[in-house]
Amino acid sequence: MRLLPSLVGAASFLAASAGSWAACQDFQVGSRAKGMGGSYTAFGDDPVAVWANPAGTAAQPTQVALTYQSFTEYEFNHVGDQINSGMYGAAKQGLLDPPISPSFAGVVVQMGDSDVEMAASLAYIRPFQIKYVYFFNGAALTPPDSDLLTQTDQQFSRIRAAYAVSVKLSDSSPFLRRISAGVGLDYVYTTYKEVDQNTDPNRDSQVYEDSESALGFGAGLLATLFETSSFMVDIGVAYNSKVHFHFALDPSIFPVWDWPALTSGGLAFYLLEGYPLRVTVDAQWIGWKSAVGAPAPGFAGFQNTVSYSAGMEYRIPVKSTVWVYPRLGWKSYEAPWASKDNLPALGFSQLQIKTQGNRQEILTTGLGLYWARKTWEGETRLSGIDLAAELFGDAKLLIGVGFTYQLD
Repeated sequence: MRLLPSLVGAASFLAASAGSWAACQDFQVGSRAKGMGGSYTAFGDDPVAVWANPAGTAAQPTQVALTYQSFTEYEFNHVGDQINSGMYGAAKQGLLDPPISPSFAGVVVQMGDSDVEMAASLAYIRPFQIKYVYFFNGAALTPPDSDLLTQTDQQFSRIRAAYAVSVKLSDSSPFLRRISAGVGLDYVYTTYKEVDQNTDPNRDSQVYEDSESALGFGAGLLATLFETSSFMVDIGVAYNSKVHFHFALDPSIFPVWDWPALTSGGLAFYLLEGYPLRVTVDAQWIGWKSAVGAPAPGFAGFQNTVSYSAGMEYRIPVKSTVWVYPRLGWKSYEAPWASKDNLPALGFSQLQIKTQGNRQEILTTGLGLYWARKTWEGETRLSGIDLAAELFGDAKLLIGVGFTYQLD
């Protein structure tokens, strides 16, 4: 089959050509997805589909999953110094607050049969955080105020209850074999904290805090376009809503963020007899522009982004009940600013971080270890551990670790 070497070659070239990157947030959760470049909209067998594409849960067995991952943070490291234009937030690897929080914890419960499958799911999702340094231009206010460097930390949580249904369309034709749809309702919560460093020796640094909650939703479709014993193609599309928070803080003064809208689409190719090889491609749009306040006159604003990703994994049997899955991925990530030399602002607060540009190429890799067990009824159930890493970034290394367990 000529398609196989072409797909493998393309994915290998993209992964090998990846370089350094600067981190913002792209809403990826799950160590398996992270190892494959975050290309996950057409996943139909991983519990992270509760967030990535609820339709992907419909045909899954009953299972639970837990994932921890690190994020890139930007922190001001010159507390106590006189503020000058050369100061910025430096990148480092960090965890969520509190660190015990997983980036994903979810359960999928299968409720149907082979022709019409249904699943209910519940998940706790924390796919991103915003820890930035800003320069607050107090001189532009009327009346003028102090110029400040501010350190902000905004954490986001989303609890989703979802339902999905999958219908088998054909047993005889290899085309359009199955279609699935899923929806989710979300409770969304955010906390915001800001600490300033001012130039006035007579005033101590101030701490400002706020928290808000709101409702959101997500929806997705997943379809099997073509299926034989050695080749299958799935296509997925998904949408996760914007969530607006009604903060008591003035957004022209405090750089608070809403949860932006996210639209994604992707393909998953299953290859060779028994499908040991999978190749995925994805595109993702994020509406950052409407998730923040407008910049003050004379400052650049945040922009919407489109990112692309590709990944691959290969199943290697170790023995009859144990398999390993080496993974490789690539992501062309677009940051929500046009230039690293003219970073955007929220109101009078201009982003002040060390970044490498607005389009970054990311290399990812990972490894899964899965094993099978028999239930009392003689059915096979899988469990697995997934490890992932993103390399060569501002924080040098980001990691993820996950565990999946199929229930009896």
